[in-house]
This record gives sequence, C-alpha cells and structure tokens, in this order.
Amino acid sequence: MVETRLTTFSPFVVLGVSPDADDQTIRRAYLAKVRAFPPERAPAEFQAIRRAYEQIRDPRARIEYALFHCPSREEVERLVWRLSPRRPSLAQFHKLLLECLDGER
Repeated sequence: MVETRLTTFSPFVVLGVSPDADDQTIRRAYLAKVRAFPPERAPAEFQAIRRAYEQIRDPRARIEYALFHCPSREEVERLVWRLSPRRPSLAQFHKLLLECLDGER
C-alpha cells in the first residue's frame, strides 16, 4: 500500500523538496529518507525513494524528468481537482485524456 502511495507522487513530493531545489538539497533529502526507510526494514519505500532520487538527482535528470515525464492517472486526477468549476468535470477530462492517448497509438 505504501509503495503505491509513494509511486503515484512526483519525485519532488516523495523526497520532500521543491522543484527548484539544488543538488545538495535533493541529496540531503534523499539521505534523510533512506535513513528513515532503510532497505532492510522498508524495501518498498526504499525502492520508491531510490527511484525518485534517480529521476531528479542532477540538473540533467531534472530536465529529462520535466521534458519526458508522463504523469500517472493519479497525478492527473489530483491536478483536475484543483481546476475551477468552469473547467470540465473529472469524468469529461478523463474521457478526453483517453481519446488523446488512443489517438497517439
């Protein structure tokens, strides 16, 4: 359950850093999370933390993440809930998103 929760968030959320954090801040946050969730006691959490760190560990990785990251359904749904009432409903947005994705295949 925890692995699913951690993997549905962006790596910035998993590590608890802002998107404009520098390399040292990200590394310190990563090491603190690893100390809190060592692989011997919490292997699923450790894997999620390691995956998040690999995605944003240096400026090049952060650029690749920003350019090529495809958000998960949970991330999209979280963003949709923040939209104002004038925007399409979640069901309408989900339908449009699926149509767009089917068109790319």
